[in-house]
Amino acid sequence: MKFVAIVMVLAGVLIGGGAALEFWYFGPETRQFWVGVFATPAGFFFTVAGILLWRRGSGARRVVLIAALVMATATVAATALRVMGLPAMLVGLLSSLVVAGWTLRSHAMAV
Repeated sequence: MKFVAIVMVLAGVLIGGGAALEFWYFGPETRQFWVGVFATPAGFFFTVAGILLWRRGSGARRVVLIAALVMATATVAATALRVMGLPAMLVGLLSSLVVAGWTLRSHAMAV
C-alpha cells in the first residue's frame, strides 16, 4: 500500500508539474494550454489521493480509484491531442493501472 502511495505522489507530481509548464510557454489559443488546464488538476488530485492513501490506508480506497480514473482520462486525452509524449503517457497510464489494480485487489481481499 505504501508503494502504491509513493507511485501516486511521484506520478502526480511528474504529470501535474509537466502540465503546469504548459501555462508558462503557451497561451489560451493553443492545445497545449488546454491540456494543462485538465492535466494539472488531475496530477494534483492524484498526488493528494496518494497522500491520503499513505495516511489513511485502505480507507481512502474510493478516492484513490477515482483519482486513478481521472489521471487515466487526462493522460488519454492529452495523448489524443498529441500534446503528451510517450514517456509521460507511460507514466500516467501505468501508474493509473497500478493504482486501479491495487484498489480492485484490496477490495476483493476485504470482501
